[in-house]
Amino acid sequence: MKILELKNVWFNYEQEPVLENINLDVEEGSLVAILGPNGAGKTTLLKIILGLLRPQKGTVKLFGKPSWELGNERRLIGYVPQNLSPNRRMPIKVRSVVLMGRYRGILRSYTEEDLNAVSDALATVEMDHLENRLFNTLSGGQRQRVLIARALASRPRLLILDEPETGLDPSFHEGFFRMLEKIREKYGTTILIVTHDVMAVSQVVNKIACVNRKLVAHGRPEEVLSSANLECLYGKGAAFFGHGPTPHLIVEKHKNG
Repeated sequence: MKILELKNVWFNYEQEPVLENINLDVEEGSLVAILGPNGAGKTTLLKIILGLLRPQKGTVKLFGKPSWELGNERRLIGYVPQNLSPNRRMPIKVRSVVLMGRYRGILRSYTEEDLNAVSDALATVEMDHLENRLFNTLSGGQRQRVLIARALASRPRLLILDEPETGLDPSFHEGFFRMLEKIREKYGTTILIVTHDVMAVSQVVNKIACVNRKLVAHGRPEEVLSSANLECLYGKGAAFFGHGPTPHLIVEKHKNG
């Protein structure tokens, strides 16, 4: 079943083209990565999928409905945005952060089902041992796990992550992507992740969508991670080389860094 369908999607900021003729399907229960250089339109694409932006041309359907017409179906989407920094002055505990994922209104009290969902989500991301710690005292990687647990607590059918590994220690990355694979297997959650980490995602995702204003390629990692596609994404200096079981991406340094 297709949980997400984009057909002939175009989007401009004022007169500047950002996305051109994007066609992309995401099957339910899959783990899909969106790759591309900075400024390629990846975050804009996520905003269109979420219904925060409406394309000038084309259609976007989530759960069979236009994304900007979703009502209660929005509860089926978990979203972790890019660069969400904690308020250092807010003394909120980890468990309370995750409990926000079960919020249903000021007059509705939390049920035993809510509390169990929070405990399960924390255990899934391996943060249950820190549930009473203050959120603002955690490391960057730990905070990302807690934010993912908050999204998971609502039991979403679709989990969308916008570069969740940005700024994290490289040693954290592989375990992080394995955690996403665990989430998909445990809950059957469809996961859509925007990332620059070609090395890690190539080992765990079902499909990769390469975006650089246009959809350069879409398919299984072994199909799309070719020299020609890399050149379209990152320029002529881009190449892979083998190092153990994980491929590494090399990009030529330019004058502007």
